[in-house]
Amino acid sequence: MDLLEVFYTATNSLSGVYYPTSPLVIENIVNISQKLNYFKQHAGWIELIKIMEIKFLKYYREIPVMFSCAAALNPLFGVDGVENFIEEINNNIGENFDILKWWKGKVNTYPIMAYMARDLLTIQASTVASESAFSLSGRVLNERRSRLSEESLEICICYKDHLDAMKRKQHISAIEDSSSDMEDEMDAINLN
Repeated sequence: MDLLEVFYTATNSLSGVYYPTSPLVIENIVNISQKLNYFKQHAGWIELIKIMEIKFLKYYREIPVMFSCAAALNPLFGVDGVENFIEEINNNIGENFDILKWWKGKVNTYPIMAYMARDLLTIQASTVASESAFSLSGRVLNERRSRLSEESLEICICYKDHLDAMKRKQHISAIEDSSSDMEDEMDAINLN
């Protein structure tokens, strides 16, 4: 269904783990707004769209300044005044363009903007990544299974998330991860 596709796309892009998502918020809000306005013109959708618009405006009537700044610092989206110095990279932008690396490389040329970019673009727009990082499902320990203090357990969970980030495995559930570890162990046994 065409109407739901825009929400699906927004959810996927804002739930990213390996790239900054704050610069994508404004774009997704605009896309959703345009889609709602399009369907508002169709007789069969008018009542449903009115309800959806009320809820949409409840959350997005006022957009936090942070998201506006993040969008302005994103060279993928042109903004007057910022466009002039961003033109130099427009031809080099590919599918794997890393906005944080680009700004890090510009720290000597545009120091204030680069520091703003560092601070604003690293903020995740969604809590999905942090929820999966701190979710205890699949890692449940009780007193019978462990004598770790609460603080030690928290350190272990954070360290595990750090290791997953280094291996770029944050999107994998604990069950998939343990089956992958078992496969690695089986491969090691077969090699010996």
